[in-house]
Amino acid sequence: MPNEAFPTLPAPRAELGGCVWLPRLVAKARQFQTGQLGAEYAARFCDADSVDDYFLRFFTLAKDDLLDAVGRPSDDAALAAWFRALPGVDAARITEWNALAANLGKPGFPMADRLAAVLPTSHRHLDPAQIHSIFDLLEADESRVDG
Repeated sequence: MPNEAFPTLPAPRAELGGCVWLPRLVAKARQFQTGQLGAEYAARFCDADSVDDYFLRFFTLAKDDLLDAVGRPSDDAALAAWFRALPGVDAARITEWNALAANLGKPGFPMADRLAAVLPTSHRHLDPAQIHSIFDLLEADESRVDG
């Protein structure tokens, strides 16, 4: 059930064009452009040191280019084709991203300090023994609303 705190978004591990996070980022961009992305999510959309930011930097993609592509009339297949046609985006790079993304927040990976900081504070309602990555955190937190 969508609400202000938890907009309807694809799961972090969902794929578009074989790439995790891309369908979630596209959905956030669409909702951002129409003013339907919850205020908390909109304030952090593509924010520094977020998964969005890591994704954009990994693929050398600007937020404005993403918003432009999402703003054109197109379906997910067209967006996947646009993404895969970007310079430097190929199957090997996507595989590399997918491996990194699944580890965001784990010790020794980007966002580890951030995960350690938010678990006992803003996410203390979650069982820390079940949260090993940023994706685990998002899935557990958002499942409170979805399931």
